[in-house]
Amino acid sequence: MERGATNQHADARGRSLKDPQAALKRSRPFRALAAAILIGGPVAAVMFLPGVKVDSEGPVDPANPYPISFKISDANFIPLGDVNVYLEICYAVAAPVPVPRPCRLPYKERMFKAAWRGHALALDQPFAVTLDDFMRFTAPDKFGGADISIIVEYYPWNLPIREEKEFRFATERAIDGKLHWIPRPLDE
Repeated sequence: MERGATNQHADARGRSLKDPQAALKRSRPFRALAAAILIGGPVAAVMFLPGVKVDSEGPVDPANPYPISFKISDANFIPLGDVNVYLEICYAVAAPVPVPRPCRLPYKERMFKAAWRGHALALDQPFAVTLDDFMRFTAPDKFGGADISIIVEYYPWNLPIREEKEFRFATERAIDGKLHWIPRPLDE
């Protein structure tokens, strides 16, 4: 094909094949898609992946219940910054345990210690919170049971989005007489 024929065909459409503005207009949808994937993908991953988890550090012997501690850890590969932990107590009772009334909102008095604030969590760097100061009974009373919530607030990675998760636990007496912290639904 002759060179002039190619240019005639390009001129018939109103632009040259080598026109940079035309090339930019043709690639605009692809650039928008690429930007949405590059920006939206990580943001969606941070928002939908679990960020933090809270686990009890074992059963509690009612005769010698202290320390009562929970492990706070990162639940995925995204590091968490400025992690703060709060405690809300629905009830904490001495033994023998009376039948507790259901927790009704609002019982939202958040308690914390200075050591529970300002942590950075990576996947392999958990820390523990000890609840003894807030749930200690004087002798001869013994720890009989509790229903609590542990609230963890954090920034996922370096994003300016504050996340907060609440974890509710209640004690249940096992056959061996020890109290186990059992996760409970928040709306129960």
